[in-house]
Amino acid sequence: MNYYIEITLIPSADIGVHFIMEKAFQQIHLGLIGMHAPTGMVPIGISFPEHVSGKNLLGNKIRLFATQKQILESLDAQQRLKHLTDHVHITGIRNVPENISSYACYIRQQPKSNNMRLARRKAKREGIKFEQALQYLNRYKEQRVKTPFVAMVSQSSQQRFKLFVLKQKSNELINDGFSSYGLSSTSTVPEF
Repeated sequence: MNYYIEITLIPSADIGVHFIMEKAFQQIHLGLIGMHAPTGMVPIGISFPEHVSGKNLLGNKIRLFATQKQILESLDAQQRLKHLTDHVHITGIRNVPENISSYACYIRQQPKSNNMRLARRKAKREGIKFEQALQYLNRYKEQRVKTPFVAMVSQSSQQRFKLFVLKQKSNELINDGFSSYGLSSTSTVPEF
């Protein structure tokens, strides 16, 4: 990861940082979907420099990382976020500082926190009735997490969901590609 763009979210009295994060991240995600390689991976990784576990805070900064300038240019963050110009500041493409000694994985965490959603999936997957699946799952306590998240809307189903983002520190740079959310359980991005 040699280059990055930093996006700073600027809340106002009537528009909060969580709303801006939702809208900005949704647009970034849509851009990343169009960048899938044949492997299904995306060449851009995302970090949240102000991520605070346990307080549900992703902060007000997003960094997008890539190995080449052209990759970040092809995302065209300025154009993607043009409807948020009053609420975001986007830097130009910058070089990642030298002497980076800390890296992190930003991982999508999918807690089993909604028995209704899990019952729908179980019923569909196993070909059973929804009520049957729900009865089975009611024996289990829903998991609650204190992981920061971004509220999202599924483009296929229009359902709202929380994209939980877990941060794990690492001492080495690994680039195996990223998901269409810019997240990975193995690939790391620089921390600075």
